[in-house]
Amino acid sequence: MTASGNRGTKLSAAKREEDGAIPVSGILPTDRGAQLEWVFEILFGLGPLPKEDAIRTAAEALKNLGLAEYDDLDRGGAAWAAIERAIDAGLKQGRFDRPKRGDVRAVRPDPKDYTPDDWNLCLISALDREPTAREAALRFAAYWAASHMGLQFARLHPAGVILTGLDAALRAALEKGQIIDAGSGCVRKA
Repeated sequence: MTASGNRGTKLSAAKREEDGAIPVSGILPTDRGAQLEWVFEILFGLGPLPKEDAIRTAAEALKNLGLAEYDDLDRGGAAWAAIERAIDAGLKQGRFDRPKRGDVRAVRPDPKDYTPDDWNLCLISALDREPTAREAALRFAAYWAASHMGLQFARLHPAGVILTGLDAALRAALEKGQIIDAGSGCVRKA
């Protein structure tokens, strides 16, 4: 490659950087907003992670999805840097928080923003194979969401958004066989 051709590539990369695009060879799409969405969705529900582990987890997932090249995944690589920038941008936007020093967590604090799949994840993650009273199972799921997904609430109201969403997820999980009715008002993970 000629010197002028190489310089043109550097200028194009610098121009893309100014436009909000990250010049990463393997992450698609290359704009920062889309990268933040990918990283958020990969890390959402995993709870607090040391920042380096969060970057590594996201990098591994992007590689497995075919969205990052192996060479870019090492510390100092282009994908690593793009993921770190996405997490930093997410911290500024409130998509991530720092529950303790050195850790990051993908968060969705408002229960109105939760989808049926989010409530299902909370429920399935909070339960085990031991029978649990239905009401306790819903409360365990809410507290799991608070610690792993940043869900915020002061109290759990019986007809509130959180318990209503979790109850709907419980009914759907019972229908799908993900959760089993253990009798006597108890449920357990299948």
